[in-house]
Amino acid sequence: FSVDNELIYEPFFQDFGPLNMACTYRFCWKLHGLLQDAGAHGRCVCFCTSIETKTKSNAAVLLGAYLVLFESWEPDAAYSPLALFEPYFPFRDPTCGISTYHLTVLDCIQAVAKGKKIGWIDFSTFNLEEYEYFEQVENGDLNWIVPNKLVAFSGPAPRRSQMYGYRSLVPEDYIEYFKRVGVVAVVRLNKRLYDRRRFTDHGINHYDLYFPDGSCPPERIVQRFMEIVEETAGAIAVHCKAGLGRTGVLIGCYIMKHFRFTCNEVLGYLRLTRPGSVIGPQQHFLRDMQARMW
Repeated sequence: FSVDNELIYEPFFQDFGPLNMACTYRFCWKLHGLLQDAGAHGRCVCFCTSIETKTKSNAAVLLGAYLVLFESWEPDAAYSPLALFEPYFPFRDPTCGISTYHLTVLDCIQAVAKGKKIGWIDFSTFNLEEYEYFEQVENGDLNWIVPNKLVAFSGPAPRRSQMYGYRSLVPEDYIEYFKRVGVVAVVRLNKRLYDRRRFTDHGINHYDLYFPDGSCPPERIVQRFMEIVEETAGAIAVHCKAGLGRTGVLIGCYIMKHFRFTCNEVLGYLRLTRPGSVIGPQQHFLRDMQARMW
């Protein structure tokens, strides 16, 4: 069987993967069902993919994820049979320039293993319908990164408008959901496009930690973000303009500090959970921050 034309990555620019958590979930359960059926009839399962290196990279991560999540293999052991099919094209950030930071297939498999180990990736309880609903732009463009603690989302618009067939979302569109899932604060990292009172008037705290789009956060921003998250009893929603670069790099620092992810594990996990996260120099910033966060 093949999923090359079934599970598709939607690129921002020159990025091509890894495939998101929903695709990974669908693949793992499909393969699991095929293996059970084949085992019952004394047959094997043959998985095919393109020789094109980018497609092959995505297929390898899917297989590695299955071995880690369903067969409980260690990431190095899961990659060992996949190494026979090298080379794989390294994953990159969602920009259109030359890639300056490479994320490997093994990095992504290790990210899955780390997520499983701490209980963040569990396909026996994963809510596929909710994940696919809220990742859509028209439904909020949000993803839970740290379960029950940190959710990343696209920055709300100051007023409702229509663009390319989509209705922009304003702060009020998020209130009911945030209240329902226990979000008690919002952290804004981009310019002030909406009045913070549109959240605070509903009992949701609001913090501004601006730094320029595409850049790396200064020390004071990192420290203040850590303080807010560590001192808040409840979940926090974080956004910049798109909820990818600035949002991803600060959440990534928090994950490294509190859950001992390596930089590459953070990048792999973020891009599986919220594709397009962490951009350009922010990747190198996370690598440099790893030793400090540990």
